[in-house]
Amino acid sequence: MIGAVAQWCECLHGRDPLLKSLESLANGLDAEIVALVRYARGGDASGRTVTWDRAARDVRGGRLDCGFAKSLMAPYFDAARPGSLWFRSMVEEGKSLDVVEFHAARQLRELVVIPLETNARFIDTIEVHFEHRLRAHQQMILNALGPVLARTWQNRAQGLFTESLLRLAPPPVAVRLAPILSIENPARLSRAEYRVGLMLSRGLSVDHVKAELGIRDSTLRTHLGNLYAKTRSSNLSELVYRLTSGAPFGTTLDPVRLA
Repeated sequence: MIGAVAQWCECLHGRDPLLKSLESLANGLDAEIVALVRYARGGDASGRTVTWDRAARDVRGGRLDCGFAKSLMAPYFDAARPGSLWFRSMVEEGKSLDVVEFHAARQLRELVVIPLETNARFIDTIEVHFEHRLRAHQQMILNALGPVLARTWQNRAQGLFTESLLRLAPPPVAVRLAPILSIENPARLSRAEYRVGLMLSRGLSVDHVKAELGIRDSTLRTHLGNLYAKTRSSNLSELVYRLTSGAPFGTTLDPVRLA
């Protein structure tokens, strides 16, 4: 564990990725999951997590993307002493059902929560999940480790946790562009707006559209106004061009063809 603690300190100063330190702690403790969790005051009970999970590539029971300290420690969560240890096995039967369900799905037996910092904006914890009940040497290591992790966490590099979250964020999903009147309906037209647009794209005049649909002038104006807004058109000519050009929605119009 000496090497794991040394790497933890290196990571807290930005010299190594935080996830690498969590892996070292997990290996030193013979743990399955080590998660660094930040709970915003008055925010989501599941918190925001940077997690090392030994079974990350094996989705049995689901990957861990939340924290359990708030449900495990309630009502002591807000005032827990940094560096203290809290165990799932010491909680009354029937409490913290979310932890029990997750452990049953992942075939885990113990959770140890170590509060790291408590302030006016957030509460940070280290949460360690084990496959088996703790052995004597693991208990001894954790008793010594808790205060060290909490004390060193106070001297971390500014923005470390947020930076680690950004590194773990999935890349943005590419959005496939499609024509306005395609089946994908990228402009999110209503059924009535789509019908009006389809008629205009086939060369019908506004009067013909109104007569064909049997609607009033005010109704047609409403549909046209919505079509202008949703297709980012400023007039009827521009709208008809966008509807008939077949260009993917969101692409820039050719000003020469619109002239």
